[in-house]
Formats: sequence, structure tokens, C-alpha cells
Amino acid sequence: MITDTRIKILGYIRAHKQARAHDLLKVFGISQVAVHKHLKNLLNKGEIKKVGKPPLVFYVPKEKKEEIVADVPAEIKKIIDKNYLYISPVGELLYGFEGFATWVKSIKEQKRLSKLAVEYANTLNRFKKHFKTNNWIDATNKLQNTFKEIFADKLFYADFYSLPKFGKTKLGQLVLYAKQSQNRELINQLATSIKPIIEKIIQEFSIDAVAFIPPTVPRTLQFMNELEIALNLKLPSIELVKAAAGEVVVAQKTLARLEERIINARDTIFMKDNKNLYSNVLLIDDAAGSGSTFNETAKKLKTVMIGNNQIVAFAIVGSFKGFDVIREV
Repeated sequence: MITDTRIKILGYIRAHKQARAHDLLKVFGISQVAVHKHLKNLLNKGEIKKVGKPPLVFYVPKEKKEEIVADVPAEIKKIIDKNYLYISPVGELLYGFEGFATWVKSIKEQKRLSKLAVEYANTLNRFKKHFKTNNWIDATNKLQNTFKEIFADKLFYADFYSLPKFGKTKLGQLVLYAKQSQNRELINQLATSIKPIIEKIIQEFSIDAVAFIPPTVPRTLQFMNELEIALNLKLPSIELVKAAAGEVVVAQKTLARLEERIINARDTIFMKDNKNLYSNVLLIDDAAGSGSTFNETAKKLKTVMIGNNQIVAFAIVGSFKGFDVIREV
């Protein structure tokens, strides 16, 4: 019977802790179509889970999750469901209260789950006060307090990179892991989240061109290039490039001192084509650390585009405490 075969396949996976489809073909002597049909059924029922991507895919037993029992008010759960993302050590994306509870378990604080949930919601609400009615964070004053000469007229974040005690925000997690894993799906998810904010900025500040801060580290899939494609902003684009002045490519995130970051941005970022002049330019980057990249790039743009030009800078995430250096992304 088909049901008997399915049970045997499940038993085999549980006994061996892993199986690939071709293993099951050999063991049970059934067709490839039948094997994948049984595996799909077991996946849908939550009996097993799939690990990896073609051509290297493994099927492993799915652990039974402990039921989350916590006396958490419905409004607190709602806040957590909307804002929280936990990425497990094996790369699983767990959203909302499930992710929060998993994080609490990972730090061995299950007994304090309810209190931590309330504390997280209160922390989030406190930080949300920094958001403007247009859903972005205005960090322009931090830029002004950091540099003697200001060339970026405005600096906005879509969110903070992290929260005290609770770590990276949902956008902070997505930015970090989208870059590290070169995951196009995560980049598209980020683009969907931030595009409404960017479109409001474009409208409010009459933006007539956009420029994306170029990547430093060579990757097969470049985060900023993919983000530009996913956003599809329908505006002229000013192409910025990175050119190493020395023998070694030095990424901004490896530099601890503000002075070093200023030099790095000033001497390695260039406009590839400066024939077109624009009045209002939107500069986009993944994260605002010191702000030096934005400020030095804005300076170069204003030097070329002589006149009363406005440069608006936008980072997906930024630091809360001034411009503390973000090293991870």
C-alpha cells in the first residue's frame, strides 16, 4: 500500500537522521515520481523538513516543537508578531512571537518569557517615538553633530539596526543575512519593505535622480545591485563605483576610527559618468555607521553638480547612539 511505503520512508529517515531522494529510490525500489510524492506529503504534514537546495537536498526528521505557554497580553503578541524576526543558527527565519519565544529559549530565559515580551514591546514603543509621521527616522542632526562640514542635506533611516538588550531589528537581521548569504529572496523582501518609504522621500524632496553606494567586497550576487533592480525606482541613476587606491581593497566596516572611514570614502568612491546634472539626488545605502560614506559621496556629487543641489541620504538601517560604527554589514 502507498500508506505503508510512506510510513516506511518516514521510518527510514528517522532511523538514519537523513536521506536524499536517490537513497530512497534505491532502498524502496519505487519510481522517482512516487518518492517525491511521498516526501511532499510528509513535508506538508510536518513529519520531516528539507535542508539544502538542489542538487544537494537532504530530508531530515522534524523535531516536535514545544508548545509555547506564556501569559502574554494579546496586544503585546500583536506588536511582536508585526516586528520581530529571529534567524536561527541554521538559517531558519522565524517571524513574530514564535521567533521571539525561540530567541528567549536560546538564551535560557523561558521562565521570563512573559516579562521579556512586555519589555520588548515597551522598548520598541520607546524607539518608535523617533519615527516621523512619514514612517522614517530623521538622523540629520546626528550627521550635523559628527562632521564640521555637512554635504548630505538630510539623512533618513527606515529603522534602527538594533535595540538595546534585544539585538538586531527585523530590518537589521534582513540586511545582515541578505548580504552574508547573497540571498535574492531576502533582498526582494527588503525592497518591498522599504520602497514605500523611499517613494515618499522621492515625492517630498522632488528627487530627480538616485545613486546607490557601491559595494566594496566582490561577491557573486552584489547586495546593492540587486536592491537597485528590486526597487525599480524609475528614476535616472548616477553610477557610483569603488576603485581601490592601493594594492588591497579595504572595506569601511573594517575601519574603527572616523578619520579612517572619511579617507576611505573620499578616496575610493567615484562617479563613473558625470555628464548629467541633477538638482535633487537620493543616495541609498544598506546601513549608516559613521555617516562618512554618505557625507563624502555627497561632497563629490555637489562638486560636480555645481549649483543649489540637494543630497538626501537614505539607509535601510542606522545606529541609534549617534553614529556608532556598524561592523557586521
